[in-house]
Amino acid sequence: MTLFRDAEFRGIVMYRRDYRERDLLVQILTDKYAAKMFMVRGAKRPSFKLQTAILPFTYADYIGAINTQGLSYITSTKQTHLYAKISMDILAQAYAAYLLTLVASAFDEGKPLGQYFELIVAALDKMNDGTDAQLLANLVEIKLLNQFGVAPHLQDCVICQRHDLPMDYSEQYGGLLCQDHWPLDVHRLHAQPKTIALMQGLARIMPQQLGEVDLSVRTKKDLQRILDKIYQDQVGLQLKSKKYLDEITRMPQLTPKKVDKSPKNG
Repeated sequence: MTLFRDAEFRGIVMYRRDYRERDLLVQILTDKYAAKMFMVRGAKRPSFKLQTAILPFTYADYIGAINTQGLSYITSTKQTHLYAKISMDILAQAYAAYLLTLVASAFDEGKPLGQYFELIVAALDKMNDGTDAQLLANLVEIKLLNQFGVAPHLQDCVICQRHDLPMDYSEQYGGLLCQDHWPLDVHRLHAQPKTIALMQGLARIMPQQLGEVDLSVRTKKDLQRILDKIYQDQVGLQLKSKKYLDEITRMPQLTPKKVDKSPKNG
């Protein structure tokens, strides 16, 4: 076991739970060490000085002791930022929790996240500003597929590289098939043309570029169906946070009733 003292890192609080009488366990998705569990002594005391730094959905610059095995520790912070709107919205909370656990599951503990930490920070920033949470989640899902060892070919037809014909997604071929080659895969996913265009658009942009959208609920549901199928069949993830998100999005009072909006840059 190695202990790195006075380590500086950025992180986003995923969740926390009770540990002993006055302490908490806090899981943080960090930029340098992936998801780490921290034991925070005295965190339940009303006067605890780092209280704001360990709230769920808080982004902060931390200083602490990192254990390569076992619990790590937080000693201080330089600055903190709570995603306030996310923390007050049950649907946004579900999407944010799912994205954090999804990114965490793509990296072994102790590994730096690199560009994917910037990706999740940008996605949560936009979500906190009110940008469509599902589309942000879908954007991150698409970009994470490469980290999971699944890099779908979305530019054009996998077989002939044409892009001027209707396209559909083929799990068998790992990407898009043009209409001329649909007979090659009888189990293609039968995606709507708008769904394929949306998927291609999200693959090209970053969260910061996701602006106002003009999308039907049907197209959004179809995109989620396609991505769920890919993650189920090719990645094999079964996250509790995804199950909870699916339950939340099926609640009638949280189901969109009107036309939404689609990426201007895609």
